[in-house]
Amino acid sequence: MNASRRHLIQSLAAGGAAIAATQVPKSALAESTVAPAAPANSPLPVDLGEASSQERELAIVNIEELEDGARKILSPGRMAVMGYCGDGWTYRENRRAFNDFPIMPRRLQGVKDIDLRTNLLGHELALPVFTCPTGQQRTFHVKAELPNAAGTGMAGSLFVASGASSRPMEEIANATPGPKWFQIYMNRDMELNRWLVQRAKAAGFSAIVLTADALGPGQSDDFIRLGRPRPSGQTAGNHDPALGGHGNFADQKRDLSFSDISFLREASGLPVVVKGVVQPDDIRQSLAAGAAGIWISNHGGRQMDGGPASISMLRAAVDTVEGRVPVVLDSGIRRGIDVFKALALGATAVGIGRGALWGLINGGSLGVKSVYAQLASELRATMLLSGVAKVTDLKRENLKV
Repeated sequence: MNASRRHLIQSLAAGGAAIAATQVPKSALAESTVAPAAPANSPLPVDLGEASSQERELAIVNIEELEDGARKILSPGRMAVMGYCGDGWTYRENRRAFNDFPIMPRRLQGVKDIDLRTNLLGHELALPVFTCPTGQQRTFHVKAELPNAAGTGMAGSLFVASGASSRPMEEIANATPGPKWFQIYMNRDMELNRWLVQRAKAAGFSAIVLTADALGPGQSDDFIRLGRPRPSGQTAGNHDPALGGHGNFADQKRDLSFSDISFLREASGLPVVVKGVVQPDDIRQSLAAGAAGIWISNHGGRQMDGGPASISMLRAAVDTVEGRVPVVLDSGIRRGIDVFKALALGATAVGIGRGALWGLINGGSLGVKSVYAQLASELRATMLLSGVAKVTDLKRENLKV
């Protein structure tokens, strides 16, 4: 291993990568260790085991139940990488807050055929759901991001590749026949940022996503308690010299500002979607700086605990944008009714992170495709029973707000 690549792996282990994820039960952690309890300031011994190599279609009843299957395939150490931060209040609120918006169905509307298609920044999606950027997917599947991208493409939707991916962006782009965006974690080296987004454009990515809601590695208590375990050989695919990359991924820019939006537009020549802005003033300034889309997110409750659910912030964001650019949302999407509610509140589409990862772990590309099929089935049934023929016709009157 050359010195440059060794430095990359060491810095990644120290700095971490943003990975969307899910809670690790205390019971699972207890079962993962057989040695006597270590002192509070000492990491517990962890056997990370192997990543998933599954490739199969899934018979899904409830997407959330796939988490149980994932825990049977992966070690607690690998699942801990995905944990929520703090006490998990925001993680739980992301789910609970959907209950604040009951569906108000219309009857006798003559609805027969359901159209789930929508358009997002010039791309027609088969359904208003896309795959969120989640880093270091080699932790979860031996083929890393490639099956996730492929399954998303097979479902006719958009894949958003993480700047913290295990595989290089070109491989990810080639894995999916569908549209793709590239999400960047801004580096302190602005010329490295320029090189990354120009490389993304050349690879066929059609938009850049600036993540504003993650200024460092989100780490759960369980992940920290286990000593921040990393699989051997873990690397940042876009920076690894052995994969054609360069630069120190961990040297991230903390002092993000609205000028970074303008920089990314100029450097890439692509639309820039700003992810993680929720305050109306921040949204207005993002638009003034040239944002082509607003992405409401709290990183799945993985970066900062104590903030509101994404769905709770959606209406204010939509009202602020006033139709000038699309508004999308992630965090907490598990059911077709969640998609229905977000679109009725004004979102153009919603992103799935954990759901896609659970599909990846349980079934590879076909598992991800199965997750999309389940969401489409549930959304179609909800549309029919609510008397709405097209997702583009959903409005606030379809909810009790």
